[in-house]
Amino acid sequence: MTLTISLPAEVQVKLEKRAKAIKWSVEKMATHLLDEALDDSFPSLEDVVQRIRNLPPGLVLEPTSSISLAEALRNAPEDPEFDEAEWTAQWQAVEAEMKAITRANDIAEGHG
Repeated sequence: MTLTISLPAEVQVKLEKRAKAIKWSVEKMATHLLDEALDDSFPSLEDVVQRIRNLPPGLVLEPTSSISLAEALRNAPEDPEFDEAEWTAQWQAVEAEMKAITRANDIAEGHG
């Protein structure tokens, strides 16, 4: 199917930037984002509640460690191969993709 859409300039720039970041065509990125936004594979709230109700009685989930997350992060070993600039760029790409997915969801739901 061929579909022609008009995008606001700022959305087009974001789409082009995201596609370039992962070396995809703009068309492939747009198709991917639309496919993700329209994916119905998430379980319904009722399914999640039913799974919880089906857990064995008395099941208690406890943390496996008494160390807090903050303490574990403070005492984490240094990684000599960690490249902060590369990590930051990758994280920015992730955030941009999440924003695009959210925007696409909003549009699909008629909120945009």
